[in-house]
Amino acid sequence: MKTIVKSAGQERNDMTLAEIVCMGYVAGALLASVLAGTAAPQSNDPYQIYDRARAVWRSQAYPGEVHYRTTIRVSEGDKVEQEHYDGDASATGGIRVVGVSDEEQAAPHRATGVNFKFNIEFSWNRNAGGSTGDVKMDAHRKESPPDYLGVPMLSPEYSFGLGSLDEPALAASAQPSPQSTLHTIATVSAFDRAYEITNAGTETLAGSSAYHLRLRPLRDPAKYRLRDLWIDVYTYEVLKLVTQGNFTGPPMNAVPWAVTFQDVGGATYVDTETAEAPLVFRGDRTFTKAAVSFSDIAASKSKLPILPFPDSGQVLREP
Repeated sequence: MKTIVKSAGQERNDMTLAEIVCMGYVAGALLASVLAGTAAPQSNDPYQIYDRARAVWRSQAYPGEVHYRTTIRVSEGDKVEQEHYDGDASATGGIRVVGVSDEEQAAPHRATGVNFKFNIEFSWNRNAGGSTGDVKMDAHRKESPPDYLGVPMLSPEYSFGLGSLDEPALAASAQPSPQSTLHTIATVSAFDRAYEITNAGTETLAGSSAYHLRLRPLRDPAKYRLRDLWIDVYTYEVLKLVTQGNFTGPPMNAVPWAVTFQDVGGATYVDTETAEAPLVFRGDRTFTKAAVSFSDIAASKSKLPILPFPDSGQVLREP
């Protein structure tokens, strides 16, 4: 009797074509799973995508205290300038910012000239009980403040409403009355959403595949400011958004802003907020470009001292 010994290569050659194709499919599926880190999403419904993204945001764990650097960059014509501030943020202690930028500390701002006001009193029919009033006006245009957009009382943990619980997806459910003897045929749920949401398709953003959602506020557009969202199709993390108006003061709250995010220690933080239109201030000052960014984000146990800072006429805050 002859004994036949086959090498590994010969064994592979003896495999059928169907077996080879099957193994190829399995290997491809495993590779896709490894690269994606999770299974592909099951639904393209924009409301489900939006709700899941909000749930992912709320599930994140942030350090008790974070220290960070805030950079403000502006362009005034051909002139590009920037300011840097140190800040701390925590859920219990709020936001603490050194109110004088690094640049201002290195070269203190010294106001020139004198600002003064004049009053004009006017009246008519005073002896007959008529009205009296006065007008107070600046004698000349005030000098531009040293803080371009204002002292940034901002935190990179800000969620633009995505992490809050004050926008319920499910407002109420119809329940049968306890006294009713009728059989329940169906339960109807009423949705009280803040936005009408449409799915604009899937796009590639920073090397990731993302859903592009468009949002239209159904009420209170000044509060519900989101207009576009880009959400990772596998992790449901928010990669980018566009908000109509940003911060609480003019002119920042009157123009759209594009916001990108960064991952630090497994949590999502704001990376850069960029104005999508020029910022026109009173007093003939216009910034053709403006951006606020955060860097050097790290957990911290020490807190910045609360320091007084000069009133530059503006404090940059999120609503």
